[in-house]
This record gives sequence, structure tokens and C-alpha cells, in this order.
Amino acid sequence: MVFPSGRQAAQIAVSSAAALLFATYAIHSLADTTVLHSKAGAHAAAASQPAATVPQWPIERLIVTPHPTRGGKLSLQLQQNDASRLSALANAPLTVERKLAGGSHLLKLAQPITVDEARALAAQLQQTGEVQAVEPDLLMQAQSVMPNDPGYATWPGQWHYQPPGGINRGGADVPAAWELTLGSGTVSVAVIDTGIRPHADLQRLLPGYDFISSTTISNDGNGRDTDATDPGDYAAVGACGSGSPARNSSWHGTHVAGTIAALMNNGLYGTGIAPNVRILPVRALGRCGGYTSDIIDGIRWAAGIDVPGAPRNLNPARVINLSLGSAGRCSAAFQSAVNDAMARGAILVAAAGNAGANSVYQPANCSGVIAVTAHAIDGDNADYANIGAETTISAPGGGCGTLSMTCASGYTTDGPLVYSLGNTGATRPQADNASLKSGTSMATPHVVGTIALMLSVNPSLTRAEVTSLLRSAARPFAPGTTCTLPENAGLCGAGLLDARAALQVVAPVVQVTAASQVVAPSTTVNLSGSAEAPMGRRIVRYQWQAAASNLKPVTLLNATSANASFVAPSTGVYAFTLTATDDLGASASMGATVRVNSVPLLQPVATQQLAFGGTLNVQLHATDPDGDPLVYHAANLPVGASLSPTGLLNWRSAAPVGGQNIVWYASDNDGSSLPGQFTVQVMDVTRSSAVAPASSSGGSGGGGSMAGDLMLLAGSVLALVRRQRGRSR
Repeated sequence: MVFPSGRQAAQIAVSSAAALLFATYAIHSLADTTVLHSKAGAHAAAASQPAATVPQWPIERLIVTPHPTRGGKLSLQLQQNDASRLSALANAPLTVERKLAGGSHLLKLAQPITVDEARALAAQLQQTGEVQAVEPDLLMQAQSVMPNDPGYATWPGQWHYQPPGGINRGGADVPAAWELTLGSGTVSVAVIDTGIRPHADLQRLLPGYDFISSTTISNDGNGRDTDATDPGDYAAVGACGSGSPARNSSWHGTHVAGTIAALMNNGLYGTGIAPNVRILPVRALGRCGGYTSDIIDGIRWAAGIDVPGAPRNLNPARVINLSLGSAGRCSAAFQSAVNDAMARGAILVAAAGNAGANSVYQPANCSGVIAVTAHAIDGDNADYANIGAETTISAPGGGCGTLSMTCASGYTTDGPLVYSLGNTGATRPQADNASLKSGTSMATPHVVGTIALMLSVNPSLTRAEVTSLLRSAARPFAPGTTCTLPENAGLCGAGLLDARAALQVVAPVVQVTAASQVVAPSTTVNLSGSAEAPMGRRIVRYQWQAAASNLKPVTLLNATSANASFVAPSTGVYAFTLTATDDLGASASMGATVRVNSVPLLQPVATQQLAFGGTLNVQLHATDPDGDPLVYHAANLPVGASLSPTGLLNWRSAAPVGGQNIVWYASDNDGSSLPGQFTVQVMDVTRSSAVAPASSSGGSGGGGSMAGDLMLLAGSVLALVRRQRGRSR
């Protein structure tokens, strides 16, 4: 469909077509335009998704805290910007950058080092006794929810989810809502549409039903059945009425469902607003649209009401998405179905229509239905979008605003569209892909997804409460846009959809004091949190819960308070969730993790022997009870010796003669081992070569160098030759 240039012209242009559709009881899905974008290798990526890696920034600075009793002299030196003592201990130049609160100092390294090298250096300094704590000055990142799905952020990507700012005044501010919830698997959302294609990015599907009774419309060769997949709604020339054009399959239901619940952080396409909720596919639209009789059966069945000839729906939907409609007042048949569904607790959300008219289409204009109009990226009401007194709210639908003068030149003819899921097939289905569409059909699932998030944190919300909260959380229309014109007062709904604000008026805000802890085995671990209820409400219940996936069960004490505790097991990472509930039953949660860390265990090293001036290579070994990677470091090394982070001790040109005591440690990310030590005996082979003991290897491998062994062997051979000559005389 070509977008109308103005609301009045569009209203005239569609009047005859709308009458024809309604006379035949056919109702079209309300999508305007589609642009397909294929992604090569999508199925391979879905089969094997690499784990995300955390970048390791070079370490340039250390945070050093002198010991409160044994570090007095060091503390005084640091206050005088004197780092000579620590530079000598570290065997590396350090400078004092500034004093920190709490008695610590920030020291700068002469050259950046790796994280492992910094850990080894920190452990080395701590062994002196003068230093209480040393840690790298790590670069932290904001821990907001940021999907890795490629279609999410690549401009314009899913602009319709983003917080408002700059040219994007129409974004729904979804990322801030994700801080509270990604949705719950206990919430079911019905999509009454063209059916849904099996898609790698749309997995949480419930058993649905195909309610299309006409084989002409169904495009799948049969009538009603349990297969709600979309075979395509393509139509040939004249198939939808005399002179009707040919059209390709829209994969409309898949696009709508993707906006609601496409998977997040799987590296595919985009993401849904409520990626953890479940989708109930109900097929009622096919070639040329869908009959009212099929749609109202679909509404009742989706709400859990038995429909003759169809199996009982065991997963009634809390929210029903109706991205469809036709001109005219709400019919008695539609209102009856809406009333029955609402009596079962379902919340119905429908598209206002795409005629650019001051008249909301049915079923959006039925009493009790949340009617959604659409706006463009600039927040202006889209030039195709219907408005009217029944409109509840406006949501991102793509396209160009009615008063937008530079939309077509600044973007494309149709403006920035809504990015979601699709299929490459022009008629019959082929491969997964993403697609771009605009329409009130696209705006509606934005509202539905937000409602699904609201129900995830407060399942007891009623339709009236949800509607009131959406209205109160809506952002005002921007000055100078269509809906601020006096003649449109009261026709555009409460404002622009704001998911963040909607969630904040629904759910408490929960904070955990220490979201991540590292503790030793058998210690008492405290879990502490707090919560703030929405205005006018109060927190009535706290609940700490251990994750079922934890390595071992733990017993939580005071689990029904904000502050709980438990005794740490021997090893493992343990996850917990604090849930706070207010006096209206709304709840929100925040997680905490506790890592139980055991110190590494060192393998003993035997005394090492080598000749003066020789080379020693010894591989040190340690085990970590938790299986953590280790870094090796030494408290003291002879001049010319080095110990690599992987535990290889190297000493070239060993000197002086005599015994050298090596003290070494191994550390994981969170702690160091007890000290280990061994002796290296440097031998003077020129003084007593005949009786010098042979070089030996340590219990951990390594040992004296080949050069040292050859010198000892040469001395022994020379002594033997002399004795043989003495006997021969």
C-alpha cells in the first residue's frame, strides 16, 4: 500500500475499498510496507554461538593500601609522593599519582602490563607485610542490558526501542525497562495474525491453532487444524477482488511476534521487547485477509474459551495482539468476543488502522480494547496512522510523521521502519531473515510487549490497571507535532509509549548491597538488599532464594528478610535472587552471586643443583581446587632470575656459589597460596670437581642446565684418567 500524502485524501481513497472488505467480512492485517534484508549464515550462527569475551585492557595503575600497623613508614613515604620503596620491591619504576580516600594511593606504572602480570606484581608486593592490599586499577563498564543481536544497535536498527534523544523522539525507552525484567515464561501472549514461521530467533512458542476455515484464504490446502505456521499470504492478480494487484507474502505474524518476543543475546537479527515470554500463535489471516467469524473464534480460543471443533487451549493468553482491522463501528460479534475474553482476564490490544483517518477501525474501537496509533522516529503521528476518541496510546510504527517535512529526504521515501523478523520467500516460505515494516500493526506489539513486561513483575494487574498505568506513564507529544494541534485534541491517546516509565510505576526497585562476592570455604556469607516501592505503596515481603542450578544446596538463614546468610560450601559459584513485593502484589527481583574460592596448592620442589655460571630452568606446578587459571610469582629471586606468570623459573649465569632460597606463590583471580620454598645450590666445579655431586632435577621437573652437567662430567672423566695413569706406572 502506498502511504497517503494527507489524512483527508487517504480517508477518501480507502472508503470504497473498506466497504468492499467489510461486505465480504474480510479483514486485512494492518501493515503498510515491507523491505527484506537477508542474513547469510544465520542458521550456522544459530547452531554454534560463540561465548562473549571480555576485553582485557592494559593495566597502567595500581591501587596500594599500606598495612595499618606494619606499613606506617611506607604510608608516610607515599604521602610524600615517594614510591622508591615500592619500586624496589616491585623491581619496576612506580610513581605516586594521587592519594585516595580510605588511606590508599594510586601508583602509576612506567609501562602498561597485562592483567596477569599485574596480579603477579600485586601478590608480590603484598608478601612484604607492609602492604595490606594491592589491586589493578581496572577499567569498569556500565552494566546495562545491551543485546548483542546485530540488528539491535546498527543504525537505524531497532531505533523504536531506544530512549528518546536527538532526532529519535519516538523511541519507547525499552532498555531501561529491561533493567527490571526481560519478561517471565509464565506470561503467554497470543498473536492472532497470519500464523508464525518457525524461526531461529523465535523459539518460545506454545501449541497454536489455525482458525482459517476457507481453503481459498488459507493457502495451505486445508481448513482449520492444529498447524498455526504461516504458509504465506501471497495473492495473484484479481484474487482479492476485481482488479486487485498481485502481492507477495508478508510474513506479518512473524514480524509482529518478533517485536514481542524475539530472543535476546543469541547474535541473531534483533531482539524482542519481552524475550522471555511465550507466544501463542493463532492463525486467522491468510490470502486477502481473514473473516470476522474466524477471528472471533481465535479471540475466544486464545483466552481459554472452548471453541467447537478446536482442541482446548491449555495455555490461555494474558495478552492478545490484534494487528488487524477494518473500517466501521465495533460489530456486535466483535464486542461479544472481546467481552468474553476480558471476562477470562485477557487484555486485548489492537491496531487503530492505516487510513490516515480520524476514525479508529474495529476491533480497536470496541469497548475495553487498548487501541494503538503509530508515530514515526521524530515522535510525530505517522501519516498513515488512524486516530480517534478511542485511541489509548501511540507507539513506534515507523514511516514518516504527518507534519514531517524532511522525512523522505532525510531517510527514505517511507522513513525509518520497524525492524523485526521475516522470511526470504516471496510466496512460499524459504529462509529465516529480518524485515522492515511500518504500520499500526507494528506499533501494537510494542504496547503488547510492554504489557507483558508489566505482567511479568505483577501478574495480578487487571486490564483497567494496565490501561491506567500505560496512560500515566506515557510521554507527552512533542511540541509542533500532529497530536498537539487543537483539532486533534483527545484523538491521539495519552501520549507516546514509554516502557521504562510503565515498569517503574508497576514494580518496586530492588538493590543488592554486594551483587558479587568472593569468599573462602566455610565462612558465613551475608546477603543484604533493600527495595523501594512505587509512590504510595510499601514493601511488605522480601524473599531470598538460591538458584536451583547451584552446585550444592545451601541453607539460607533469615531468607524472608532483606538480609540473609549462609555458610559457604567448599567450592563453586552460587546464585541467589532477592525478590521484594509491595502491598499491591507487585514484585521485582535482583540477583547476587557468591564465588567460593579455595587458595591454590603448591607442589613441592626438590633442591636444585647446577654449576656456577650455568642455567637453571624449573617448571613450577600448583593445582587450584576450583579449577581456576593460575599466575605464578616469587617473593625473592636471585639477580638474573625470572619467574614467568606460567611458572617457568629461569636463571642464567647462576652466581654466586652457595645456596639460594626461593620463595614462591601461585594465585588465582581472588587469592594467593601459602608460600612454597626450595633451595638452589650453585656449585664451584673448579674447586672440587672429582667429588662434586651431580646436578639434580626438582620434583616438579626442570633441573640444572646441560652446560653445568657437561662441566661436572668432564671433571669426573679427567679424575678417572689420572687414576688410570697412576696405576699403569
